Amino acid sequence: MRTTFTHTKISGIITLVPEQYIHIDDELHTIYQGDQKALERIKKVVGLKTRHIAPKDITASDMALSAANILLDSMHIERSNIDVLIFITQTPDYFLPASACYLHGKLGLNTHTFAFDINQACAGYLYGLYVAHSLIDSGGAKRVLMLCGDTLSHFVNPLDSSLAPIIGDGVSATLLEYTQETLSAYFELGSDGTRFDKLIIPQGACRIPNKAIITDPKVWETSESRGLHNLYMDGTEIFNFAIMEEPGAFEKIIEYAGIAKEQLDYYFFHQANKYIVDNIAKRLKLDTTKVPNETTGKYGNLSGCSIPASICDTFGDTPLKKDLQISLAGFGAGLSFGNAILHLRKDFYTQKVMLYNKNNLYGGGESLLQQRKWEIDNVGTISIFTHYNAKYTRQSYEFAA
Repeated sequence: MRTTFTHTKISGIITLVPEQYIHIDDELHTIYQGDQKALERIKKVVGLKTRHIAPKDITASDMALSAANILLDSMHIERSNIDVLIFITQTPDYFLPASACYLHGKLGLNTHTFAFDINQACAGYLYGLYVAHSLIDSGGAKRVLMLCGDTLSHFVNPLDSSLAPIIGDGVSATLLEYTQETLSAYFELGSDGTRFDKLIIPQGACRIPNKAIITDPKVWETSESRGLHNLYMDGTEIFNFAIMEEPGAFEKIIEYAGIAKEQLDYYFFHQANKYIVDNIAKRLKLDTTKVPNETTGKYGNLSGCSIPASICDTFGDTPLKKDLQISLAGFGAGLSFGNAILHLRKDFYTQKVMLYNKNNLYGGGESLLQQRKWEIDNVGTISIFTHYNAKYTRQSYEFAA
C-alpha cells in the first residue's frame, strides 16, 4: 500500500531505555561457553556491545508513561490538546484492556481523547506513523501522541545464544501535529503472513500451539535454552527477508516520492543489527555517513523503538540547523515491512536517549516534587534532568572519558 500525506508533521520524539544493562563480555562463560574468538567475531560483525533490559517488574507502559510526560512537559503541550493516544507494542500489560487506555488514565487525558493499541513489532513505528498521519490528514485529529516500544527481553531465555545477546528494551514517545503548510510524506507498507512463524512466541496467548498451524519444525526444537513460551527467531529467514526485500522496497519508495536517494539527509533503518544495516546500505550504495548504525551496539535490538532511538541519538539536544528530508525503514515480525520519506522541520524537538529508572524518573498522575534522571553519552558528558514542580531543567557536566 502506497500513500501520500500532506499536512502532518513530526514535532518531537523522546526515547527511554531501562537503566539496567548487560555487557556482552560478561557472557563469555555463559552464552559463549568460553569461546573468546566467537565472542569477538560477534562484537565485530554484528556490532553487539551492551543491551539495556527491563527488570521483570518494569513494563513497556511504565517507560511509555515517563517518555510521554517528558515529551509533553518539555514541549509545553497541554494534555487537553491531545486528540489521540496510540501505543504500538507487542508486550502489553494485559490482554484487555488496551495498554493505551491505562496510559490514557495515568496521563490524565480528556475523555474525548481516544486511545488504542497497535500490535506490531519491528515495523511498528512505521505502522504507527501511517495511522497517525491518516488521522490528522483526514481531519479526525489535530494532535496525536504515539508511543512505541516493548520489553521483549522478558520473553527471551537468557541462555538462548541466538537472541539473548541481541534483544533490548525501550519505548519512545512521538508527537505528531497538523500543519497548514504542504509537507509531503510518502509511505509504503506491506506484510507477508505466510512467514508469520519465523519470529514468534508460540505459547501464551489464546491458541494452543499446533504443529498443523506452526509448520516450521525448528519452532518445536525446545531445550533448556528455549521453551515454547520464549521468543523464537529463524535468524536466516529474517536476515534474508531484510537484505533481499528492503533494498527493493527502498528503491520503490524513492521512485514513488519522485526524488533521488542522494537528496535525502539521513537514512534511518530498523536497527536489527549492525551487519544487516551495513549490508542494506552497501547494496543501495548509500553514503554511510548518513546511515546511523550504532543503536544495537549501545542498547540492543529495540524492536519498533529502534528507529526513534536512532533519531534521538543522531540529533541529540542540538536544534536542527535546517529542515531535513529523511527516510525510515522497518522490517521484521509478521513478517511486516514499512518505508517512508518525510520531513523534519527546524523546530523539531528531541533529546538523546535517556535511561529509565522507576525510582528516579517520574510517571504520570502523581504530584512528585522532584525527580532526577542521569544520562551519560559517548562524548564525555553527564546530563542531569531534574523534574521540579512539573518543569524540567537540564545540567550538563564534562568528564574525562
